[in-house]
Amino acid sequence: MLRSVPGRLSVMMFLQYFGLGAWIVPLTRYLQTPASDGGLGFTPQQVGFIYMTFAFGALIAPLVVGLLADRWFAVERVIGCTNAVMAVLLMLAAWWCNRFTDTGANPGIIVGPLFLILLGYAVGCQITLTLSNVIAFRNLDDRAGAFWHVRLVGTLGWIVAGVFVGWVLNPISPQPLMAAAVATTLAALFSRFLPHTPPKGYGRPLAEVIGLPAAKMLRDRSFVVFAAVLFLANLMNQFYTLFTGPYLQELGVRVNLGVLGTWSPEVVMTLAQWCEIGCMAATPWLLVRIGLRRLMILGLLGFVLRNSLLYSGNAAAIVAIGLPMHGWSYAFFSMVGAHFVDREAPAHLRAGAQALVTFLSNGPAVLAGNLLAGSVVAANRTAENITDWSAVWVIPLAGYAVALCVFVSLFREPPERTSMGPRPE
Repeated sequence: MLRSVPGRLSVMMFLQYFGLGAWIVPLTRYLQTPASDGGLGFTPQQVGFIYMTFAFGALIAPLVVGLLADRWFAVERVIGCTNAVMAVLLMLAAWWCNRFTDTGANPGIIVGPLFLILLGYAVGCQITLTLSNVIAFRNLDDRAGAFWHVRLVGTLGWIVAGVFVGWVLNPISPQPLMAAAVATTLAALFSRFLPHTPPKGYGRPLAEVIGLPAAKMLRDRSFVVFAAVLFLANLMNQFYTLFTGPYLQELGVRVNLGVLGTWSPEVVMTLAQWCEIGCMAATPWLLVRIGLRRLMILGLLGFVLRNSLLYSGNAAAIVAIGLPMHGWSYAFFSMVGAHFVDREAPAHLRAGAQALVTFLSNGPAVLAGNLLAGSVVAANRTAENITDWSAVWVIPLAGYAVALCVFVSLFREPPERTSMGPRPE
């Protein structure tokens, strides 16, 4: 498997998403759990503040991705060096949190340094997430859907991370951060085996290689509609990212499957990724038969259904339908949207175009979403730490409904260019 390009890229995707999935879901519960129960006792606003690091990372990453991968260095070298720095920062974050475990944690002391550590990690993470798509798009012949099959291995890595953390580690501890650090170290080492992908922008103006010309895509109505809906969708998705784990915990979601063990919220939430794998595997076939626009509409419908069930408070329906809809929507809207952007961008600016998408979807949107989600939960939480979850989930439900209506009304799929001719510059 490792002799083939798809095989090596699949291992890269697995390690990339294992490292991210190992900590990003359980950290919300760890931060919000009272110190008396082994957590750090953060408020909802402080949790939102920590997760804003990804938004700031997305604001910074586009400024460097194009320079690093389109002009100066081979993509695989950037991925390797960045993962090495990220691994060190994850170890530092785990060490910092561990200092306050079981010692009467003071969130006011912990939050500032933890924010700075994870900010450095987040910048690197946004770079590697962007470049993992770039190196795959550049080295795969996607006529047979190779990219989708490689990318779904990354989702498998996220699932394995969630199961490993839920069954082997203590989610309410720094252990997930250490597991992520180990996986990220392996990703840095494995980058030596990735296909050599040299920069394509030598001799081009600086403004071009940092992705500024990709902004001319904003003159296309369909791209503007996609960008606006992606912004709104990712803003609303922060409610799910930050508070689904604690919400499932309050609903008492722990599934006992006998020989398969008891599924904690972290393991149960991997149902989203199982569905995502199936959707990604089917995406090449569906793109041919129903088209990009209809597939993205199905993704947005999944977001609406997911949040309708979260609003209902029906634990069985959330687990059986709502969580899988998260994976459905990510595959059919977010990933198909990345395909749409790569298809429309000039070949030598694909890294810059993907960085533009990273900026739109993970920068201001995530920043605003974390602020909004944290404020809404805090406003609907009593002094006894009882949360009115129906008042919380109605906000993203309404937001996704608006996003769906805008997309259906205004997005028109541009005709796909044939493989015989070059993309226009």
